[in-house]
Formats: sequence, C-alpha cells, structure tokens
Amino acid sequence: MNQYNNIREKHGYWEYYHSNGNIWSKGNYINGKLNGYWENYYTNGNLWYTGNYINSKRISNWEYYSYNGTLINKEFYI
Repeated sequence: MNQYNNIREKHGYWEYYHSNGNIWSKGNYINGKLNGYWENYYTNGNLWYTGNYINSKRISNWEYYSYNGTLINKEFYI
C-alpha cells in the first residue's frame, strides 16, 4: 500500500485519510496515473463518489452521494 515505482511515481493501491482518521480516498495508480476503481469519502465516513479511471481520465459510470449518504447524481464518461 502507498508505494512508488522505480522512478518515484505512485504505483499500486493507495489510501488517503482525513485529519480525523476516517478514510478519504482509495484506489490504484499505475506509473503515477489513476487507474481502476476509486472511492472518495466525506469526513463523516459516508461515501462521496465512486468511479473508474484509465490513465487519470474518468471512464464508465460515476456515482455521487450527499453528505448523508443519498445518491444524488450519476454520470457516464467515455
């Protein structure tokens, strides 16, 4: 977790945390670029948004949630 490749780019599974200790964001990097499924969370621990990346570009279905956990929007990226 939270590792770098041989040229100091983020690589593999990473997690980030809010100052209160709750998870903020988690997902994968490949050679410094966001790749695969990512989840981001509010400070209260509720899901904020989810989606997929390829080479740091949003792809496919993304879902966005309110601070209280209600699904508020869906988007699709090509």
